Amino acid sequence: MPTTADPAAAGERLDPQEMVVLHRVFRREIPLLADLIEAAAPGDRRRTVVLADHLDLILGALQEHHEGEDQLLWPKLRERAVPDTDVVARMADQHEAIAGALATATELSRRWRTQADRATAVRLAAALRTLDRHAAGHMDDEEEHLLPLMAAHITPGEWAEVGERGRRSVPKAKLLVFLGAILEDATAQERQLFLSQMPAPARLLWRTLGTRLYDRTTASVRRSDAAVVQA
Repeated sequence: MPTTADPAAAGERLDPQEMVVLHRVFRREIPLLADLIEAAAPGDRRRTVVLADHLDLILGALQEHHEGEDQLLWPKLRERAVPDTDVVARMADQHEAIAGALATATELSRRWRTQADRATAVRLAAALRTLDRHAAGHMDDEEEHLLPLMAAHITPGEWAEVGERGRRSVPKAKLLVFLGAILEDATAQERQLFLSQMPAPARLLWRTLGTRLYDRTTASVRRSDAAVVQA
């Protein structure tokens, strides 16, 4: 019998597509940054800072996303998703492997930011590719097997709590940049979903400032003319 907090009992149903959209950020940015870091000229400290700053944003968001799941989702699913708790246990085990790879990449990023040397850049790129393998496999598994459990057993309000925790973890100066990263590969319907959850002043800020800021950021990071995300 479902608990009173179970969305099936309350008549609520979560659409977990938001997680798929968020996953695209990590799927795209981690391998891209590995290539860019490996290609960076040794001793180019300006370039190093640009890439390290963006990497900090992505790695911090991934860490916070997983910690939010660990603390806010897994306990609820272990209680409510019987007899499918083996899926939750597998997700938790995968998070441990990702945490180790993430810690290695974070430490190497700090070292590379200071030294801007070729050897550390190569090691950091390799660490990011290891992280990408762990994270991509986990996200594939999560999207196929965990999201149906979330839709059945997690309320929209509970998922919103995870999202709000993640937003609070992003530095205010980087919020529009991270929103742009989320929207870059989103469909028109997915963009509308994310923007509709924002207060009207925040949506206006995105349309008047955020698109240009994201365009400049991606051009600087990728050293190419990035297309402006359409709101």
